[in-house]
Amino acid sequence: MKYCNNCKVNVVGNRKFCPLCQELLAGDKFDDEVFPTISFVYKEHGLFFKIMMLSSIVIASISVAVNIMLPEKGAWSLFILGGLGSVWASLITAINKRKNIPKNIVYQVMTISVLVVLWDIITGWRGWSLAYVIPLVCVFAMISMAIITKVRKLYLEDYILYIIIDGLFGIVPVIFLITGKLKVIYPSLICIVTSIISLSTILIFEGEKLKAEVKRRLHL
Repeated sequence: MKYCNNCKVNVVGNRKFCPLCQELLAGDKFDDEVFPTISFVYKEHGLFFKIMMLSSIVIASISVAVNIMLPEKGAWSLFILGGLGSVWASLITAINKRKNIPKNIVYQVMTISVLVVLWDIITGWRGWSLAYVIPLVCVFAMISMAIITKVRKLYLEDYILYIIIDGLFGIVPVIFLITGKLKVIYPSLICIVTSIISLSTILIFEGEKLKAEVKRRLHL
């Protein structure tokens, strides 16, 4: 029987992650510690994060200073600041969700999508975020999730809902196609087709498990 150190509950079955908090389950033995040891990745890799933070500050400061001295070149420093912000947002999301890779991938898709849309708006809105970045990120996420779950031999119950969420998110470009928001449609078409194939595969071959998992999570 598995045991969750975070929720302090026994979990029956062959799950790798706790169905309540998604933390990695312990082995067959119970943890006798009242307060289990908690690993803080920010402390373990403190020097790395300090170097990254200092590097980001140096790059941002120099780029803004040079941009102020050369105003005729346009506000190009905003691109650098936006890029640094995107890197940090993605990094923090990846670290906070590192124990559950499928959930991490879904959060990364959402984080990147929001950031690129905001960046596109700030820089004058040319539509590249909707036409290129979001569709390609969704396709990459679905392919990555399929490969990682097979390589790590994750149990279907631990990642099936995240595949569904990512697949549904990948169909969103249909709205942009219908409303005529896209100047280039090929990346969105690829994304939509990939999402439909992914969702159809899950529903056809794993429909019963998906139904059972939804009922369990919704306490039906």
